[in-house]
Amino acid sequence: MDEIGQKLRNARIKKGYTIDDLQQITKIQKRYLIAIEEGQFDHLPGDFYVRAFIKQYSDAVGINSDDLLDEYKAEIPNSQPKQEAQPTETKTRTIKEESNSFFSNLSNYIPQIVVGIIIIVIIAVIAFGMVHRSQNESSVSIPKDNTTQTTKKKSSSSKKTTAKKDTKKKSKTTKKSTSASVEESSTSGTFTVKNVPSDGLKVVVEGSGGQAWIQFDEGSDTTWQQALSSGDKKSTTVPSDTSTFSIQTGNVNNTKVTIDGKAVDLSKSQSGSSIVKTLTFNIEK
Repeated sequence: MDEIGQKLRNARIKKGYTIDDLQQITKIQKRYLIAIEEGQFDHLPGDFYVRAFIKQYSDAVGINSDDLLDEYKAEIPNSQPKQEAQPTETKTRTIKEESNSFFSNLSNYIPQIVVGIIIIVIIAVIAFGMVHRSQNESSVSIPKDNTTQTTKKKSSSSKKTTAKKDTKKKSKTTKKSTSASVEESSTSGTFTVKNVPSDGLKVVVEGSGGQAWIQFDEGSDTTWQQALSSGDKKSTTVPSDTSTFSIQTGNVNNTKVTIDGKAVDLSKSQSGSSIVKTLTFNIEK
């Protein structure tokens, strides 16, 4: 067992904490805590997070993290995490999800397109009929008053028909404008998502201002995990029947989350002393 790992383990035992207790306190996965105690730093997501996780561990068991990191700086890696190669299977799934999302969104607008075409055809038929009728009437001697009355009736009927169609179109457009909303609860890092679209919820996680290691879970299943550099984005479509999903980040200050095209306010989570955070999203049916 590595010397720094032994020191941390002894401090944990002195505090009376089990590995499970420490996992709840630090929000660091149990297997990474065990790897730190065993000195197996290569089992962590990257060298950058070795220092971050050791700092979280030491603070939790009452050891001054700055003194500890300085004392064992020769043993602790100090390089930035390497970009993990994205599995081919994950890339294929992302492409399929984005393609399915595009065609699904396009199909949602088909009713409005059909209604619009019908309205245009009706207006064209009415206009053609009025022009044709006007031409026929101009060649026959008809009292002026009767012509004016007929034209007004036709014009009034045309306006009423067009107004009804426009009202139906606006009504359908209004119904379609409803989108998902995200509200943060009184517990920091916990959010409630409402009005989830039937075709699923599009969630985008992005590295912002630096690197961040991310793990994405749907319920109890891990969907993907990787380190995101600044500007890197990872898109996931969460099925509408999912009750909860979570985003575990190794650096919440360098993490940006967008749901259904709207940025999630993480200011409360980013204001704490801990950079390792678990963001939980509960979907309200």
